[in-house]
Amino acid sequence: MQGRNWKRQVAAGVLGFAAVWASGISAFAIEGRVAEVTLYRGQAQVTRVAPIEGPAGGLEVVVTDLPEQIVPDSLFAEGDQNVEIRAVRFRTRAVGEEPREEVRALDEQILETQQQILLTQKRTELLGKRTGYLDRMETFAATTANADLSQGVLDAEALQQITVFAFQQRDEIAEQEVGLQRQTHELNEQLQLLQRKRAEITSGASHTVREAVLFLQKQGDQPAEVRLNYLVNGCGWSPTYTMRAGGERQQVSVEYNALIHQITGESWDNVQLTLSTASPSLAASGPGLAPFHVTLQADVGVQANEPAQGQQPADFFGNYGRGFSRDQVLDNIEGLNRKKMAVQMQAGNAVDFSTNSTLSWDLNTFACASQQLEINGDAVTLSVLRSETGGQTEGPSLSYQLHAPVSLASRSDQQMVRIMQTDMDSRFYHVATPVLSPYVYREAELMNASEEDLLAGPMTVYLDGRFVGRGEIPTVARGQTFVVGFGANPQLRTRRELASREDDIQGGNREMQFEYRLFIENFSAEATNVRLVDRLPHAEGGADIRITLGDTSEAISEDRQYQRIERPMGLLRWDVEVPGGAAGDDARLIEYGYTVEFDRKYLVSLPSSSQSLQEEFERLQRDRQKR
Repeated sequence: MQGRNWKRQVAAGVLGFAAVWASGISAFAIEGRVAEVTLYRGQAQVTRVAPIEGPAGGLEVVVTDLPEQIVPDSLFAEGDQNVEIRAVRFRTRAVGEEPREEVRALDEQILETQQQILLTQKRTELLGKRTGYLDRMETFAATTANADLSQGVLDAEALQQITVFAFQQRDEIAEQEVGLQRQTHELNEQLQLLQRKRAEITSGASHTVREAVLFLQKQGDQPAEVRLNYLVNGCGWSPTYTMRAGGERQQVSVEYNALIHQITGESWDNVQLTLSTASPSLAASGPGLAPFHVTLQADVGVQANEPAQGQQPADFFGNYGRGFSRDQVLDNIEGLNRKKMAVQMQAGNAVDFSTNSTLSWDLNTFACASQQLEINGDAVTLSVLRSETGGQTEGPSLSYQLHAPVSLASRSDQQMVRIMQTDMDSRFYHVATPVLSPYVYREAELMNASEEDLLAGPMTVYLDGRFVGRGEIPTVARGQTFVVGFGANPQLRTRRELASREDDIQGGNREMQFEYRLFIENFSAEATNVRLVDRLPHAEGGADIRITLGDTSEAISEDRQYQRIERPMGLLRWDVEVPGGAAGDDARLIEYGYTVEFDRKYLVSLPSSSQSLQEEFERLQRDRQKR
């Protein structure tokens, strides 16, 4: 009994204290205005500005209508010099109807469509009843007509009127049934579309409102301002470019745009938008590094990793990355990297010690697996690890602050905003590769003289107002030169001919001499600059096969990047001018030859493994994209 009285007294005291505290604080609700948005690749940091008015003292401000995709733990507030933030907390409240205006509008359309579908169903049922009534009327008329006919009192005119009326009614009923079926089909499609739209914009949402409760201390009677910041999911952006070249070919217009998806649940109206390639992080501390403990274990040998029919392949990490094909190694390491990236994102938002420690340990576990592969992996695994290490850099963390306010609604389709538009100095030329294709392609070297770095991304290319094609540009720093393709020139053609081959045996060696002719035809009236490229056989080391370039009718290009990177690999390039009308017998001609010398007991063949050569070619292609 005394225990129950003691509990009542404590409860009464707590309630009394809460009432006294609440009585000294003014409370009001405000929606605020979304003023700034920093959009990352998968999230955004939103800043709402809420004006605070009234006398000095304690305030409880409820910021309402927060978006569905908000990250609750990311809430924080900042005040100006006239207000002090005491605390911020997040809460949700259940409501009777969907709080968002756009969802309520969709609900009304869905309800109206459902009512129209119900009305068509009722009308269809009514037509069925009319058809049944006509059936009964026709049966009655036929019975009556037979009786009248047997008695000699048949009213033929009345029977004709009934028959005509019945067929007219059936014709009207058939027409109305077809119309109602068509209307029902259209209404059902409309209903499905509305329901899909609603599902897209309310994914993961319920009939709740999300609010931030701010406990403030206002310093004076003058107006103040509070900035509420929070992260939201369901949004992101990617770069896209449009390249336009005109008739002069002196400059290329570059439009740098951002393709944005925004389904956060709130509209961003007239906001100051910043696009960032960084990752948002709430954690003030980074992950901790644990010791890399190792021990010894008996080597049981490499097991066969080709799985039998219906069986799973052997465990990659359990087998220390040995005996697997390159594709298997790539699949396993990519899976490990995906898990690692997911944990890194979680660790960036871990604010308490326990969560940070757990996620740090997970990152150390992934790192231990990678380091174990470095110690025990075979040549294939090490090759993949080297390429992965070289390709793991995410590029620079860049931010683009748009100068003018933008408006982005929360909707499923993508939206585009312009980051910048500039004209870049260009140098156009053509590239002919007759060993690969008879077509000659336009290219342009562009100098990025803008104030922004360009991220790697897709581009759409136009020449003289006509669509040429699509491509991709690499990440380009300010002041750097990069290459853009502008499609094939239909006025140019190229071909390659083997003019002669001589085979000679000298002692134990075999010497082969080759002569080639390269042609470029120009069907236009204007002279054109062309980079004509071909290749010699290339043997690594050159100890077993000796390859020597012979005479050339034109000097090899002196371009420094070509001489440094491509010429040592046996690639040939001539920078020539093809006069207008140079076609047929007047085609521009380049002649060259080379010799190959090797042991007569062998034949020249292709390397058995092409994977490393493909990687080498990809690096070469990337080098060609930038100067």
